[in-house]
Amino acid sequence: MFDFPEKDVFAASIAIAIIFFLAGGAHVMERTLGGFSVRLQEAAVFLASTMTVTELRTTYEDAPDGTVVSALVSAFRSSERPVRILIVPGHEPEFGGTEFKSALERDIVVDIADKLSAFLSENPRYTVTVSRTKSAWNPIFETYFSSHWEDIKLFRQTLKDQTRLEMENGSILPAADQVRHNKTDEDVALRLYGINKWASENDIDITLHLHMNDYPGHKRQAGKYSGFTIYIQDHQFSNAEVSRAVGEAIAHRLNAYHATSTLPVESAGVVEDQKLIAVGSNDSVSNASVLIEYAYIYEPQFLDPKTRAIAEADYAYQTYLALQDFFGDPISGTYGSGVVPYEWDSPMEKGEPSAGVYALQSALHYLDFYPPKGEEFSDCPISGNFGPCTERALKAFQKAYDIDTTGTFGPKTKRALESALVQ
Repeated sequence: MFDFPEKDVFAASIAIAIIFFLAGGAHVMERTLGGFSVRLQEAAVFLASTMTVTELRTTYEDAPDGTVVSALVSAFRSSERPVRILIVPGHEPEFGGTEFKSALERDIVVDIADKLSAFLSENPRYTVTVSRTKSAWNPIFETYFSSHWEDIKLFRQTLKDQTRLEMENGSILPAADQVRHNKTDEDVALRLYGINKWASENDIDITLHLHMNDYPGHKRQAGKYSGFTIYIQDHQFSNAEVSRAVGEAIAHRLNAYHATSTLPVESAGVVEDQKLIAVGSNDSVSNASVLIEYAYIYEPQFLDPKTRAIAEADYAYQTYLALQDFFGDPISGTYGSGVVPYEWDSPMEKGEPSAGVYALQSALHYLDFYPPKGEEFSDCPISGNFGPCTERALKAFQKAYDIDTTGTFGPKTKRALESALVQ
């Protein structure tokens, strides 16, 4: 093998490249070297923060607020734009995700996403994109996956290689006590990496992945765990700080009306993860990205069709309130729940789930009667099911307002409750 001096090899390479370019090979060279340039670009930002909490909040503060003056100002200041939010209902259109009886995760999270998008879209400081419907991908993503499939593969491999190198040299330490997640199919995994790549290329500020939780082994019976969990990227990755700040705001709002997960490894409410692609496995996100497990799929508020719609709207509203809290622009005059106040115009029977019972439990919680004294949300959730917890809470309310302690929701109790809510 010939052993030429390095400077001679370099000079020859430059000469060949010039001749190639002049001969009309520029387009071919662009395609040939494209992968190399992509690798350089991605390596340059690997583990480097691309967004801070302050920067994200400043984007919101500077965003056009819908007024004429704001529109005129933003027209002259190109940096002033709405906060860009991407909502990703978990899994694929028409398949994937956990199921329990009539409850399908992949459909429930689309319902929540649509309701959340509607709430957010009322604020002109946001622009919102939802990645899919129940039956199809958003055409933006359908086109992107089709036209960028090989780029997405390269994107994933580059980041995997870089992560492996960083772990080998000790810059990234493997995380212990990680929650076990189901293995993702190859095409599904690539689409998740594609969503991360698209979000980066389109300057998305916040990505919200919406899911329902589950765990193996309970088969046809409801499982023993309940409650919500917020997953965020590992603290060693680029945007862990801003992701944690957004995740904690969401957890705080959800925790006001719902229990955190009773699965011990999820009990903190906000949990870091190195493996979940959605929140930035291999440092693949460049924004604030969180994955919300709203509840376990078999929990009664989502399992029963009579309470599912009101629960979906309520969880979406609480997520909306959380983002407003994060940006220091809270919604005033709310009860923290999207179902209070409520028009109770139908009778509520013990043992019968209903939207009215869900709203009753929420109202009693706002007034500090639910869960009943000595109980927690994990024991007495806001579920829409009129059971012993609701009866005890009603009796406590009736006693406090000098009403016969029947534990039923009659006209006197209804009037007293509605009056208490407006005081």
